[in-house]
Amino acid sequence: MFRDTISPADKELVFFTRDLVARRIAPQAMTYDTHGNEFFDSSALEVLAEHNLLAPNLPPEYGGRGLSNLVTAMILEEIAAGCAGVAIAVAANLHAISPLMVAGTQEQRDRYLPLMANGKTGLGAIAMVDTGVNLDFLLQTERVSIRGSSIKGEVNEANQTVVNGSKDYVMNAAAAKFMTTMVEYKSSGSSEPGGLQIIVLPMDTPGLSLGNTRHKLGLRYCSTAEVHFNDLIAEPHHMIGTPAQGLEIFKECLYRNVPFVGAVCVGVARAAYQHALEISKERMISEHPVFEESAVSHSLVNMASQLNAARLSVHQACWNIDQGLDYTLTSPQAKIIASEAAQNITWRAMEIVGGQAYVSGNKAEKYLRDAKMLSIVDGSEQFHRCLLASQL
Repeated sequence: MFRDTISPADKELVFFTRDLVARRIAPQAMTYDTHGNEFFDSSALEVLAEHNLLAPNLPPEYGGRGLSNLVTAMILEEIAAGCAGVAIAVAANLHAISPLMVAGTQEQRDRYLPLMANGKTGLGAIAMVDTGVNLDFLLQTERVSIRGSSIKGEVNEANQTVVNGSKDYVMNAAAAKFMTTMVEYKSSGSSEPGGLQIIVLPMDTPGLSLGNTRHKLGLRYCSTAEVHFNDLIAEPHHMIGTPAQGLEIFKECLYRNVPFVGAVCVGVARAAYQHALEISKERMISEHPVFEESAVSHSLVNMASQLNAARLSVHQACWNIDQGLDYTLTSPQAKIIASEAAQNITWRAMEIVGGQAYVSGNKAEKYLRDAKMLSIVDGSEQFHRCLLASQL
């Protein structure tokens, strides 16, 4: 029912994106996968930037298309069906700008948001994963317990915030113009945590440097690396909100963006399903296509059903966000449902495709690797189950 609210122009844009990806991104997907861990190839993002698709929901006043979250999810699905690594680079970009949209100042928005509109490829990076001791907090909204974080901002005697530590698995690290992250904030000499502060930093900020590039199982197109903070001075114009607001901003952005990762999961699952369906009608067994075997056709029916359920779950979460309805349940649910669907469908697809699917360089094995990586992007399924359990 909620898809009836999509305008004809938006529907046309979704179909245009499908055609664009099929012509200019999907044919290069295996090359991106093969070489993505070694070097970053900006060509796919340049294709999307040509048509202002790097941040589809960016408001028009910053040069964006101003699309709804629902249409943005549909576009991400189309990109992911061609290459999940490219799609997750866009999704990470959307997550990076989310704190600016939720709580950023007008000056911050004017500085950073136009970098990815009107043909520009100034991506944002999102640094969420700590190194060493992880950020640990109780998930009930009433209480927060910070036991440690690998990145700390300490106010010195000159009233400057000095940031030290590291973040890991930072998506878009090599391609980004700026980064948003969250630090543990405290006063000089204090042993008590002061709260969580969201900050936005240009990648050329003194004291900010890239570390090791991470060689990943899947989603290899999206550059991922360590980021180090060495006596970095965070100025007031870097701060998004206050330390008292940091956790709430983090949770709000997470809830608003996990459906986009769900949309990427749906795109991968769709591509795997379509590949398996095609192969099942080409592969022969006892002089007839394997599709005619009920074990195969029934498996495909189950895959199609799970795919449709995952898509509807993602669209429901996005529609709730667009309509200003509560999405603290539907967003994590969409991530869990879509992630499980992607893993199950890509595995079933490998079984149907057969032995060739287990050979490096086959599309089916790439889909499986991408789906597994997606299960932990923007929080694992277990993490989101904890979020949901805290609301029961």
